[in-house]
Amino acid sequence: MEITNIRIFKAKKRGPVLAYANVILDNIFIIRGITLLETEKSGRFISMPSRLLVNEKRKSYRDVCHPLNTNIRNELTETIFKAYDEFIENSESEEE
Repeated sequence: MEITNIRIFKAKKRGPVLAYANVILDNIFIIRGITLLETEKSGRFISMPSRLLVNEKRKSYRDVCHPLNTNIRNELTETIFKAYDEFIENSESEEE
């Protein structure tokens, strides 16, 4: 499966959330709402779209979709952050 398009949306608030991304795979499947984060402890990473699950005793979040192995997650993370870095670079050059 090939990543054919990535669209980056800058986060409005400061904090660990850097931006959001929509990713198109093979020009036929879209994943909306991937969150790009950066923390001192974990560095840069992505969080897949999730939904809140509530049972009688606790609330938790579960990914709606996610890579099934580490290699695919790493490839997705690297490609998304490359697009993010280009987005930031282009945004800064437009401001000058």
